[in-house]
Amino acid sequence: MNQIQTTLRDTANQLRRVSAEIAGLPGMETQARALVERAERLEANRFTVALFGAFSAGKSSFANALLGDMVLPVSPNPTTAAINKILPPTEQYPHGTVRVLMKTREAMEHDIMRSLAVFDIAAADVSEGLAAVERIDVSQMPPSAKPHYTFLKAVLKGWPVMAEQLGGEQLVDMKAFKGFVAKEEKACFADSVELFYDCPLTAQGITLVDTPGADSINARHTGVAFDYMKNADAVLFVTYYNHAFAQADREFLLQMGRVKETFELDKMFFIVNAADLAGSPEELNGVLAHVEKNLLACGIRHPRIYPVSSQTALLARLHEQEKLSPSAEKVYRQRTGTLEGEPLPDAKKALTMSGLPAFERDFFRFTLEELTQMVVEAARGEIKRAHDTLGEMIALAKQGEEVRHERRQTLEATRRQTLETLASFTPAAIERELASEREELLYYVRQRLFFRFQELFQYAFNPSVLVDDGRNLKQALKGCLQELLHSVSYDLAQELRATSLRLEKFFNNSGARMVEQWSSQLAAHVAGFSLAPYAARRIPTPAFDEELSIASLPQVQAALNLFKNAKDFFERDGKIKMREALEKQLQQPVGGYLQRGGEQLARTFASALAQMVDEERARAANQLEEYFTGLLAALEMRVDIADLERRQRRIAEQLAARQAG
Repeated sequence: MNQIQTTLRDTANQLRRVSAEIAGLPGMETQARALVERAERLEANRFTVALFGAFSAGKSSFANALLGDMVLPVSPNPTTAAINKILPPTEQYPHGTVRVLMKTREAMEHDIMRSLAVFDIAAADVSEGLAAVERIDVSQMPPSAKPHYTFLKAVLKGWPVMAEQLGGEQLVDMKAFKGFVAKEEKACFADSVELFYDCPLTAQGITLVDTPGADSINARHTGVAFDYMKNADAVLFVTYYNHAFAQADREFLLQMGRVKETFELDKMFFIVNAADLAGSPEELNGVLAHVEKNLLACGIRHPRIYPVSSQTALLARLHEQEKLSPSAEKVYRQRTGTLEGEPLPDAKKALTMSGLPAFERDFFRFTLEELTQMVVEAARGEIKRAHDTLGEMIALAKQGEEVRHERRQTLEATRRQTLETLASFTPAAIERELASEREELLYYVRQRLFFRFQELFQYAFNPSVLVDDGRNLKQALKGCLQELLHSVSYDLAQELRATSLRLEKFFNNSGARMVEQWSSQLAAHVAGFSLAPYAARRIPTPAFDEELSIASLPQVQAALNLFKNAKDFFERDGKIKMREALEKQLQQPVGGYLQRGGEQLARTFASALAQMVDEERARAANQLEEYFTGLLAALEMRVDIADLERRQRRIAEQLAARQAG
């Protein structure tokens, strides 16, 4: 058994032993159950690692290097690919089992209509829409529309066979799995693909999620990517050695920069793939410095960056398993500088050359030490609470009869007083603080959006699209406007998702302070009592609109009339005039979008706060009731002091063993 699973299993066993020590004791039933429940969570614990990166970054190659085999095929068009998950095998899903979850018919139709709209095609149904695909004029297609065209062509090809499978679930083998990943006419119909695979990575209890590229055209993927960024235990971002960061990369990294400070631990790792392309150490250092500079520009400070040759690493692992084909052996010799006829170099040496071990050392240290230690420390806190509660009961039982009599008289009054203290609490102050935090965050969202507006405008209205080469410039301008509105909408939705996560952190900090405050107030009445720590909640991120509602669309369109010709636009002041006109016209739509988003956030967190306060109040009241039950049993000498002392010693031994471990 691996180190992570061994640590978690040993801690779970300790929790069960401590639970057995206090089970059946007056006032400790809830603690005993809580220890068992925590043990069960530890035994089922899984770490989720999310893999991000744009097309051609080498994500599949890097994932295969981690997995140690040719598991993931390369997708020809990952902009519409499904989410691939590599999970530890289970009894229900043994090694090599693949579970394919198909899109619903409604989701598929929405994706088709959304891509058709890029070409100004409005269809009554899917059949009519797909029939219109053949009429699209490829010569007039802007670059941003090409992924949509590729998607529609794939749907057209796969529809006769795949349409009947929508909304279903399939169990297939690994051969069929590669078809769902690598064949776009199948991949575009799948929502997610789960491969249950036994390898050293999954044996650590790690699930690897290979997400669609940051340049995916699927609107849902933006929200899905954010959820994985938010909830995954570790985030890996792969970029290619000699590729500049694409716009999709920068947008994704900006989002990482927005939310990085909300995480309790720095869980981000950055991979520069194909690092063996560097001609010298100086060249490699220059590229790494360039990557770090770009990350800093996106708000990501002190990033962990690893130069890796995932292809060399994968070949080394295949060699280690004696799986090198003749063609792969030839590449392996090239990568390791080994001449034909010479013995193949040791796999460990090639792995070191690849740079992967340096990443894996830090990555597994993070999962083994930092993540696992957090879980273990929380378990230790539960064991210590049980130890201290027993100590309080023993101390009371040892008091003289007169002291115990006085305590019994005041105990009931104290019980009523503490429960009244809990019942009288109102979350009004937290509500006000949350509302103030939300308004301040939204104010800065608007400020940042218009601060970036010039950059977004220049990306949409660029010389490669607006060129006098015989193309329909009126149509091209319209495409530029659509691209700008899409960029603004995307930026706003991403900002609101980040705002939701910042509010979630604020919410949980408020909840923790509330429970700590209750614990201090109650301890003033009941010496030795402490509440169980607050458990942070995950608040579902609202589904924000992906498109701006443009009430003043005619005025926005009118701004395009400022375009005379490409020379005037790019060499004189035509571009500035249009940008200023569009920025003015978008003020109201952006304000309306943020108001609606703010209302969504207000509803989400108001509901979460009410539920959290009710749950924490009930939990605290239950802990108090059980604590008083235990105290009364001790005061009335309905306990065996010697037995309690033996139990407490055994729990102390568990604490000492945990400390030593």
